Amino acid sequence: MNKQLIIGLEGITLTEQERIWLKEKPPLGVILFARNTESPAQVKALLAEVHECTGQDTWAAIDEEGGRVNRMPWAPFNARRHAADYGAIYERNAGTAIQSVYQDSFSVGEALAELGFTHNCAPVLDLFHPDGHGIIGKRSFGDNVEQVTALATACMRGLHDAGIGAVGKHYPGHGRANADSHVAVPEVDAPLATVLDEVEPFSSLIADGLNHVMTAHVIYRDIDQSVATVSPFWVGHMLRQKMGFSGHIWSDDLCMKGVGDNIPAAAEAALNAGCDTLLVCQPEGVQQIYERL
Repeated sequence: MNKQLIIGLEGITLTEQERIWLKEKPPLGVILFARNTESPAQVKALLAEVHECTGQDTWAAIDEEGGRVNRMPWAPFNARRHAADYGAIYERNAGTAIQSVYQDSFSVGEALAELGFTHNCAPVLDLFHPDGHGIIGKRSFGDNVEQVTALATACMRGLHDAGIGAVGKHYPGHGRANADSHVAVPEVDAPLATVLDEVEPFSSLIADGLNHVMTAHVIYRDIDQSVATVSPFWVGHMLRQKMGFSGHIWSDDLCMKGVGDNIPAAAEAALNAGCDTLLVCQPEGVQQIYERL
């Protein structure tokens, strides 16, 4: 399983235990958070230290969506617009908004690549719903498929052109969810036809070259009683077979309450559903997983 893991790290340098794990059972990648980012030089050094341990092309991911989802407190990461701000520009002038998103994403992608990152967990492909939980909110490019698709495509292309893998999230859509999956198990009350209409941004970006899709820890109760991350219907049947996605399927963080309290069990269930890239972001969760390997 270690070859499917993307793990969070404890601090701004590796612990001795992390060095042992990285050397003996190297993961697919690491993901950094604010707790891991002090300065550009420190981030570069940390990622170099990871590669010294693994001796291979280990992925390095981060969440730099813009707006409130920002991990590194320096330019160009710390003063970017929310996705919703680009949505407002799009309504006035679509071309201007698309070009602005592309340029912002390209600039951020170049800066990420310079630091040693390989992937950014963006764009958000969820549609905004005013009655949904605020965990998405301004992170969404808008409330209609055409607008979200256009702006998210610009984001993906900007990252790709800078050499960074874009990770589209949260499949099949988190905008209608009634809770924050970090702390609860959200549900969506909508028929299959509605969810499939709103999954169209994923289909469009996949056709345009999106190679990484992240799942939602959400139950779509009219369709399937499992959280999407661990649902063979959503991951294996719909995403792999019906949508023809052949890239990497990332679970959202398996330390989140949306998939329960047993992290190793959630990892096994996600793998069995068809996820091939398992995010385990919190140090205590990483320890639990490595104790089982």
